[in-house]
Amino acid sequence: MTTHPAPATTAAVSATAETGAATDAGERACARCGISGRYPGIAFDTASICDLCTMYERHGTEIDAYFGDVERFVSLVRARAAERGSDVDCLLLYSGGKDSSYVLYRLIDLGLRVRTFTFDNGFISRTALRNVEAITSELGIEHVTATHADQDRVFLRSLQQHKSVCNGCFRSLLDLSTRHAHDLGIPTIVTGLSRGQIMDERLSWFHRQGIFDPAEIEPGLKEGRRVYHQAGGGIAPEVVDSVEVVDYYRYSDVTKDGIRALLHERSDLWAQPGDTGFCSSNCMINDAGVLVHTRERGFHNYEAPTRWEVRLGHLERAEADEELRMPAATPRVRKMLLRIGYPLPEAGTVRPAAGAPAAERPLPATATASTAATGDSAADGGSTADGRRTPLTPAQRQVLARAGNTPGRQGRALLLEAKDPADSALARRSTLALLLHHEALRLRFAERDGGWEQYDAGVSGALPVLRLDASGRDTPAEAGLLHAAVDRLRSRISLTDGPLLQFALVDRGPLPARLLLVVHELLADIRSWRTLLRDLSALWAAGGETPLPPTESFLHRAAAVAPGAADRFGHPGPGPARSPAADAGAREPVRIRTDCGAPASATRVAAALSAVLADLGDEPGVEVLDHTAEDGPRGIGRWALAQAPSSGAPAPIRYEHFGDLAALLPAGSPFALVAADEADFTVLPGTGRDAVTVSGVVRQGVLHLDWWCPPGPRGRLLAAAVPERVARRLTAAADSAAP
Repeated sequence: MTTHPAPATTAAVSATAETGAATDAGERACARCGISGRYPGIAFDTASICDLCTMYERHGTEIDAYFGDVERFVSLVRARAAERGSDVDCLLLYSGGKDSSYVLYRLIDLGLRVRTFTFDNGFISRTALRNVEAITSELGIEHVTATHADQDRVFLRSLQQHKSVCNGCFRSLLDLSTRHAHDLGIPTIVTGLSRGQIMDERLSWFHRQGIFDPAEIEPGLKEGRRVYHQAGGGIAPEVVDSVEVVDYYRYSDVTKDGIRALLHERSDLWAQPGDTGFCSSNCMINDAGVLVHTRERGFHNYEAPTRWEVRLGHLERAEADEELRMPAATPRVRKMLLRIGYPLPEAGTVRPAAGAPAAERPLPATATASTAATGDSAADGGSTADGRRTPLTPAQRQVLARAGNTPGRQGRALLLEAKDPADSALARRSTLALLLHHEALRLRFAERDGGWEQYDAGVSGALPVLRLDASGRDTPAEAGLLHAAVDRLRSRISLTDGPLLQFALVDRGPLPARLLLVVHELLADIRSWRTLLRDLSALWAAGGETPLPPTESFLHRAAAVAPGAADRFGHPGPGPARSPAADAGAREPVRIRTDCGAPASATRVAAALSAVLADLGDEPGVEVLDHTAEDGPRGIGRWALAQAPSSGAPAPIRYEHFGDLAALLPAGSPFALVAADEADFTVLPGTGRDAVTVSGVVRQGVLHLDWWCPPGPRGRLLAAAVPERVARRLTAAADSAAP
């Protein structure tokens, strides 16, 4: 069975079963389940009982035969894992809502080996996201969050074609999760689809054809799933066939009250999101989709599955009525539609005209694109992003110009030591809280109309936290591990896919854990680091969750600083970006280290550099970047909003002043700073490749200058003793200023 006819066309009026007289069905509701007469194709008898309730009354035994018990579910999942030799039994589509959270707890109770998968559609509830992180951490579950490129356009097409956001969302979710499961060799994807949704999305077409036998239904569903993935996502049949989709609630008859009771009993971590709609416990954009569907199609797109929940005894009719209320065109709903680019439909119910097609009841070919594959009645995913796109600031373009053809690797590294052994759950909770709090950490960059823009992409993708096992390693071995880790974390930073920061938790067995942080240069000024570490320290001390001081929107400030139109990376900047060939042929820069006695300000160091150059008859120009500048409101990335690029030709020497790195940590911090060449804060890949770059940092009251330059200039600097001359001048100035 590969194709199926579309549902028959019906009128907006329905005939009573007894008399056949046309009535205005829009004002009617089933006396038993409450389904509205506005639902296309519905019919009532003289007792106001809908035809779906009548069908279930007549064929209930046959229909119920499709459902099984939990023991059967466990047997199926384990058998597939054993057949494939998989170390993981199943991949759960997990949204952080109540239904999928219940399923996760039950899978663990049943002794199954589980991984979880969340699809971030750009509009996930913060609370749901915290639920995902907290519960997977509590249970020790390997978890991944995936995103889809340009999901807003997917939503737009979904609204245009289906008047719903769910169709497009689940296309992305199921394509991504199927590929992920296949790549990992996981043979089963588990959904939290409710029985009402299974009835409407999986079985309704078959029931209308008089087909109730599971042996006949299953092949149709399987073939339909292959067609669905091939038509929409281009996934090869062998990939689809390697992964089976199993609905947990097909094998569990638990009610909504039972789900809530288990979560209340088992978990102090799960929290009911308060920023979602009536039909979702995890997704914020769901209300926008329901509003469009109800206004343009004339009926609620959750009407059928919710009323099946009533027929099956899983939901009281009054609760169903409450869930199916019409969403209001609130400012939040309007903002979401504006972001997607879909016009707000005018108020007023729109009923299908006579002869209009019936409701889009999905056929087996779309059966897996259910209204809630995670089982939380809405699409997984989301963020705080609002779609605002802003041109790059002059300082950002300068940084990216210096980076040449490797802009994503420009990350500064810092190594901290905690007081206690490694705690992965704490590291992940703290990282999530930082991402949620600071807009600058969520920045992504996209090319548009020949230029580059930045936007808040929300908390998307897997959390940027790695765990490094350094237990039992000696000092040289741990140093080698750190060196490789810094390089790896830098390679994971992506300007287009994010995030701009990476963490690695270094597990040293019974010894205090270390935390390696790598943050892109775009955000890496000292003030930003101080803010980041102050917040990280507060979160770490509080177990990963605590109120943080308010911070201003980065993009609002950037819009005022940036030029009127987006510009390409590297224009304007201190010089042209290098070509790949030039990068390949350039030799690595070398370092000259000098100690200069007492600390000195950026201005004093720059003056000493200029004076030495002038004494030698060279151009005394020095470009200064003071990372310690303390201007502007609290937040991350403030340097990028205030620092203007230098004009004209680049200076022969660039001085970057970092001050005392020990001052980065707040008083009472649970961390201590670890000085390590493998994670040197002042070093960036490519530093000093094209010109001389000097970085100044204070360690234990002594100013250290690191000179980075190509091999040729290094010889000239050493021959003229420039580093030593500058160090002597600064030391003499410090001695003369001493009392």
